[in-house]
Amino acid sequence: MTIDPDSAFTDPLDAMLGFHLRRTAAAVTGALGEALAPLGLNPGEATLLRLIGANPGCSQSDIARALRAQPANLVPLINKLALSGLLEKGAGKGRAIPLTLTAEGQALHGRVCAAFDAHEARIGRSIPMEQRHDVIALLRQICLDACCGPA
Repeated sequence: MTIDPDSAFTDPLDAMLGFHLRRTAAAVTGALGEALAPLGLNPGEATLLRLIGANPGCSQSDIARALRAQPANLVPLINKLALSGLLEKGAGKGRAIPLTLTAEGQALHGRVCAAFDAHEARIGRSIPMEQRHDVIALLRQICLDACCGPA
C-alpha cells in the first residue's frame, strides 16, 4: 500500500518519548558498530574493554552493576575477549574473578577509547557543551523511571 503524500497521514508515534528513545538507541548503536568494525569489535565487546581498561581487577559482578545487566549475560562476551587474548581472568571463584587487560588488550583499549571519543563527538555535535550534563541527567532519569516500574 502506498501512502498518498497529499493525504493527512497521522503518526501517533511521533509524540512518544519511548519511540524516539528506541529510534535514537538503534541509530547510535548502529553508528558505534560501524566505528568499531575496523577494530573487529562490536559495541558490547568494546564497552567491556573500556570498562575493564578503566577498572583493572574489576569483577564480572562490578561490570554487571555498572551496566545494569545480568552477570550471566556477560559470560559469553568475557569468554570471547579472554579467548581472543585481550583479557586475563585472575584467581577467584565465580563472578568474583578479577579481570584485567592483557598487553594486546591495553593496546586495543586505546584504539577503542579513540573510537568512542570520535563517536561521542559525532552524535553530540548538535548539543551545546553547557547542555550535555543536563541531557545525560535526563537520560539517566528516564532509565531509572523505566527500571522502577509503574508509578
